[in-house]
Amino acid sequence: MTTSTQINCSIPDACGTFGYCEEYFNGTMACECKFWWTGARCDELSGSGKQVIALGAITGLLVIVFYSLTVYRWISKKPRESTKTYTDEPIGDTPFVLHVAKIRAKCDSSSWITLFGTIILALCATMIKYFNLKSIHTEIIDKLNNNQSLFYNRPSFCSSVYVKAGFNVITFPIACFLILLFAFISKRQSSKANQSCRNYIAAPIPLDFFTCVRRTFAAVIFALFADELSTIANQLINGNTVTTDQGIIFNYALQIFRVLTIGFRCYPMLAAVHMNSRLSLFCASLYAWLDFGLIIASDDVCQNHYYLSDLNYNKDLELEYIAYFDFYGKGSNLILLQLLVDIPRYCFLGYISAKLPSLLWERIRVKRIELKPLTSEERNLLHSSEMNSTEFRYVARLFRSGNQLELPSNRLARIFRKIYYWRDDFQFSSRVLCVYASIFCVLFFLTTQACVQVVPILDTLHNTLQMALDALTKDESRLRASSSTFPLPNLVAPFLIAMFVAVFVTVTQLLVLLTSIRRNLLQAFRGNSTEITPYDPSKNVNYAGQNIHFGGYLIAYVLWAYVLTATFTMIVTTIINVLITYGLIRPVESVVKLMIPPVLFALFQMHLNKIIAQYVFLQQAGEVLSMNHRRMVMIFLYFNFFLDAFLGLISSIMRVIKSAIGGVIYMSRLDYSPMGRKLETFDAGFSAYCAFIHIECAHRHPVLLYFASLLLREHLYGTEATHWSKAKRRWHLAVFLLRNPTLIYRRKKSSVESSMNQRIMFIGRRNIKTMSVDDSKTIRKNNCERL
Repeated sequence: MTTSTQINCSIPDACGTFGYCEEYFNGTMACECKFWWTGARCDELSGSGKQVIALGAITGLLVIVFYSLTVYRWISKKPRESTKTYTDEPIGDTPFVLHVAKIRAKCDSSSWITLFGTIILALCATMIKYFNLKSIHTEIIDKLNNNQSLFYNRPSFCSSVYVKAGFNVITFPIACFLILLFAFISKRQSSKANQSCRNYIAAPIPLDFFTCVRRTFAAVIFALFADELSTIANQLINGNTVTTDQGIIFNYALQIFRVLTIGFRCYPMLAAVHMNSRLSLFCASLYAWLDFGLIIASDDVCQNHYYLSDLNYNKDLELEYIAYFDFYGKGSNLILLQLLVDIPRYCFLGYISAKLPSLLWERIRVKRIELKPLTSEERNLLHSSEMNSTEFRYVARLFRSGNQLELPSNRLARIFRKIYYWRDDFQFSSRVLCVYASIFCVLFFLTTQACVQVVPILDTLHNTLQMALDALTKDESRLRASSSTFPLPNLVAPFLIAMFVAVFVTVTQLLVLLTSIRRNLLQAFRGNSTEITPYDPSKNVNYAGQNIHFGGYLIAYVLWAYVLTATFTMIVTTIINVLITYGLIRPVESVVKLMIPPVLFALFQMHLNKIIAQYVFLQQAGEVLSMNHRRMVMIFLYFNFFLDAFLGLISSIMRVIKSAIGGVIYMSRLDYSPMGRKLETFDAGFSAYCAFIHIECAHRHPVLLYFASLLLREHLYGTEATHWSKAKRRWHLAVFLLRNPTLIYRRKKSSVESSMNQRIMFIGRRNIKTMSVDDSKTIRKNNCERL
């Protein structure tokens, strides 16, 4: 409200605490009051203000009463519920952990050797890179001081190691040779004795994604793969990659070929670990050390992120690199930042170079006693029936009561069981760990590169815009003034906050998705499809096709969620920074003034409905879903029918806002479909997730693996177990089906009875349709007479 008066705005506190003093061109003054204040000096509360305060007080009282009653009922019910023996944990993620054999995990000598070898190799590689970067940095700084072109001269051996496309020409042919060697060593296995291709050469398997063997090694390989792919993407974005003049399609094909060379370079190491033979591990160890040595010797001086070389020098990019020196200085700050980015990469390479010789030594030291040669798949399957396997623990848990609770064997897991309850009868497959390792590596690379490269550009952009704005707003006599009359908000702080929020939200959603994968897999093992689409045998082809896209979709969705979250947070923080910088409090007050009354009304009606519904309408204060005062319910519904239209208007606005925010936050969650349960099958990411769960359930079901392992063990080594009696077998079957009721419908007898019942119902419906009108009238008449 604006009140005209003849006061002078130069007087301190002319319009009081709740008013703004305004001076107009005609010489008049006025006090513009905040919110619902009025009067000459904005010192009186208007009628609207008193009503808003009264509504807020009543709403606050309702909220206090509702939550006080909720706490009182929870305290009064707590002693009664403490005597219950069951747990309220969700069905799919009960905290029961079976510990059949008290096995303590001990780190053997090979693990310690791998750990110390990784640390030593990573430190050596970091020190070598520091000295190489120091010489390059000194050369660039000398050229910068002498106003020369900012590029360093690469050594002569770089042209022999790297061709113009930018990939290594030494490790690629060696990798292809090792793949062919492993193919000749591997023998094709077949279930048919008369198979024509049996015992012929076969392409080596790089990794069995359905098993849990050597998961850490595979995850490190995929993290290294993701790091090198991120390097290629960074070169494409910055424009410092080498291109040819043969067209854009050829250039893209060239980059795809670089990606394939990375895959071929990692292929022999994974295949050697999967084969687990002395020859394969020996060749892979030599190859890993050769690759590590070439990376240390050539990558640091032949390819670089923050220094232009004579191969990819571009005059347009030189200004961007000058901004780095202006922001970080000419000291060693830029060198330390580049070392920080490359430390994880050297840790991955050091782990691979130390782990392969360790596996080779373990393979030489431990001699296998096998009656017949076994494949890697057979050895992994035999492990499923051992006492310390997760499959054995899962199957043994099925014969125990679900009310029994046991602490996990891992001591660290006992401490953090409130956050994530560790289960000894479940392990994530190698595919899940490989995908997550790749995602975390890409997130680390993107975050560090964005903070290092974008921050200097934003600082330079801010200074340029500030100088241009000062030139427009100041007079010629004030152009050299040190202070700015119209300061622009800083962009660096909002950007850093946005990156931190994006990383935090994305990592949190990934961890929640990891728990969802475990819960949904355990539910699928029991035949429970409450959270995902039920299994349909007619869609097996779709499941197999969509399962292929799970890893790629998850990585793409996570990156898109990361970008959207950072962008959204950047916009919000920039707006807040603008409001703080320019003091634009009055527009915010106007928006808040319009929002307070409807929000208070919505809160008042919502909590009033909750109190009435719990303590008036429902029986036993809401514990039973049955109406207590039916007449009052009908009267309340009648008068509340149209009143909810006003509340629905606010709810519809909030629905759009929540959908936008939820879509950004939950973008990285493949287990969540923003389209809803009716349209979730149209979501490609959710369909890929459901297909992944069904495929994992079909190939990693603990009962299936344990049973198949027992059959294989009996086939290879025989069994001395006595035959059970028929009554004992039926008793165990009855106990098993009582504790797993969903498996009853998967039995052959149940499926046959179900098909017979469906056939009888079909015949009955057909007879009803062909029944005459007179017959139907006669049947209805007889039914009425019976009633």
